[in-house]
Amino acid sequence: MKEPRKDSTSSLLEVLRSAHPEDIGEYHRRYLQGKVPTFAGWVDEILESRGMTRQEIFQRADIPQKYGYKLLSGEKHTTDRDKLLRLFFAMELKLSQAQRGLELYGLAALYPRKKRDAILIIAFNRGISWVDQVDDLLIQHGEPPLSRCRD
Repeated sequence: MKEPRKDSTSSLLEVLRSAHPEDIGEYHRRYLQGKVPTFAGWVDEILESRGMTRQEIFQRADIPQKYGYKLLSGEKHTTDRDKLLRLFFAMELKLSQAQRGLELYGLAALYPRKKRDAILIIAFNRGISWVDQVDDLLIQHGEPPLSRCRD
C-alpha cells in the first residue's frame, strides 16, 4: 500500500483507491488503530480543554448525574438525540463540534431543512449554552422543548 503524505481524508481515500480486500487489515493497523476517537474520549478531551467537569455539565444540562455518566461512558445508549444536545449546549460546543459528537455517538446530525433542527443550529451558532434559553427559543417558534432526562 502506498504511504499517504499525511492522514487527511483525501490522502486516505487515495490509499484506498489502489487497495485490495486483502489490504484491509494492514490499512486498519497503519491508519486507523487508535486514531478514531470514541465518543467518551472525545467528550473527555473537550471537557479537559475547557476546564469543565462532568458534574458541572450534568447540572447545566439538567441530566441526573448517574444517568449522565452512563451516557458518556457508553454503559447506557440512547436514541433520543435531545439528551445529547442538552449536554452539548451545556458544554458550550460550536455547531461543528455538536455535529461531530452526534456522529461519534451514532445519531443523526442536525438537518437545516427541518424547522426544529434549524432552530437548534441557530442556537449553536449564536453560542447559546443554557438549556432553558434553547427551550424558550423552541417554544417561541412552536416546537417542543428538548426532552427531559429523568432516568
